[in-house]
Order: sequence, then C-alpha cells, then structure tokens
Amino acid sequence: MGKAIATAAFALAFAVLAASAGCVVEGGVSAPASGIAVSGPPPEPMREARPGPPDAQSVWVAGYWHWSGMQYTWIPGHWESAPAGASWRAPRYSIREGTYFYEPGGWSRRP
Repeated sequence: MGKAIATAAFALAFAVLAASAGCVVEGGVSAPASGIAVSGPPPEPMREARPGPPDAQSVWVAGYWHWSGMQYTWIPGHWESAPAGASWRAPRYSIREGTYFYEPGGWSRRP
C-alpha cells in the first residue's frame, strides 16, 4: 500500500510541475500569432523604479502582466543579456470578436 501512495504522490507532483512549467516566458520562444484566449484584459501596469544597468550589454525588460493560465501575474522589470542579434518584444494584449487574447513577450531575431 505504501508503494501505491508514493506512486500517486509522484504522479501528482509531476502533474503540478508540468502545469506550472507552462507559466514561464522563456527567451527565444515566440507566441502563436493568434495568442492565448484569456478571461479579460490585464490590470494597469505597475509603476517601478528602473535601476542602473549591470553592464553596457544589458537590455531593460519593462515589467508586464503575464497570463499564468488562471490569472495575470506581474513580472517585475529587470535587466537581461540579449541573445546575439535579438531584440525584446513586449507582451501584447488584444480583443477580437469579444474575446481577449494574450501573446507572451520574448526575444526575436532582428531582420
């Protein structure tokens, strides 16, 4: 019986980990053109202080609301090292035919 409980606990932990992995915006990943249907528009952006860059190559990524699959989560502004030849594209929020859509931001190659 103890082995069955351990197996069930492992399966539950794996499912939670797999579900939460989809909530992260990763560099180099681009959103589908249609975006993700969400429950509504994001809240107003938060006002943040912008600290000085850690080095000359860093790029400021302004804070934004990210859709976590259930709700919007604030991602604070931060400095990042841009991948070679890439530029940051901020998340986009739109409404089409009465449905709100979210497109995650990410790094994209410059033409």
